[in-house]
Amino acid sequence: MKTRLDRTNLSVLNQDVSHLKESVQYCSGEHEQRSKRIEDVAAASRSVEASPAIASLEAKLDSLEHQARQCNLELCNVPEKRNENLQALISYIRAALNVSIPSQDIISIHRVPQAQLDGRIPNNIPIVKLTTRIKRDNVLGAYRRAKTSKSDQLHIAGTPARIYMTEHLTLKHKRLFRMCREVAKNNHFKYVWVRHSSILARERDDAPAFVIRTE
Repeated sequence: MKTRLDRTNLSVLNQDVSHLKESVQYCSGEHEQRSKRIEDVAAASRSVEASPAIASLEAKLDSLEHQARQCNLELCNVPEKRNENLQALISYIRAALNVSIPSQDIISIHRVPQAQLDGRIPNNIPIVKLTTRIKRDNVLGAYRRAKTSKSDQLHIAGTPARIYMTEHLTLKHKRLFRMCREVAKNNHFKYVWVRHSSILARERDDAPAFVIRTE
């Protein structure tokens, strides 16, 4: 009786071992297939990233975005207030910089989300769209001649803070400009600036300026 019971238990144990082997083989096969799919997707992704057609399309999109922004003026560090009057802000800028900005030259002024390159929550910054790039450049020229512009000059309540006016760069150019400033600082370059959406650098006062187009 005991021998028969032992044989039965042994048979059941052998079946369990057999099922376990099949399960392990199945899981191993699934893992290999999943790994293969991941490798295929990664290879396809690398192929797409390296595709000249994709790079060309990205360049065209950036060019179109640049053209759409070439008459825009970006106002940085302007605190957002409830029920603010951005049209009045233009009047204060006109007076502070002693520059002509006729109302008919202003197509629009509104806040837009500014993408943060470091992943922070986007700020809504004022963007002024003028009728021509020359008129935009005239305002920027007046801002540069003034050297600085403070929030109290623009009738903005609170502790006086510096207001920055820049060209409205595309995200790609902003990223490149930020990178250039970091590299310039580490290599003791004296000047890095933007003019007509081109990033320029100069090592010292008597050195020639050069344009930076890519990373």
